[in-house]
Amino acid sequence: MSILFTAIACLLVALCFTLTPMAPGGQVDTRDFSALPRWQFALFNVFLISLGVASLVTAGAAIAEIRGSLVAALVIGILYTAVFALDLGRVFPVVKDALPSQLLVLEVASLSIAGVVVTLAIKGLIS
Repeated sequence: MSILFTAIACLLVALCFTLTPMAPGGQVDTRDFSALPRWQFALFNVFLISLGVASLVTAGAAIAEIRGSLVAALVIGILYTAVFALDLGRVFPVVKDALPSQLLVLEVASLSIAGVVVTLAIKGLIS
């Protein structure tokens, strides 16, 4: 089994596990999202859930060393990077509440992990 595919699989599972407690309005993300339109909040949650599920499916494909999982991991890594960068940069979602410290730590860690996933996926695609 390739260490590259194994590392990507493990990191994708880690991203899914770090994303789970960060669900908007959950245990870690206690910000008030009532200012957002309901459809926007719902669509954002659907996107996050889909990202988590796609991470697990892609992790499984990576364990099976399916080459297409590298492209999927690259896209997923970019999406995670975008989600966390937009939130940390206060671009989306825009709410009045400050970012809770636990959420800040999880987002920075997850942003770092996502960057590693992107890097490994690119490395796998060019080799």
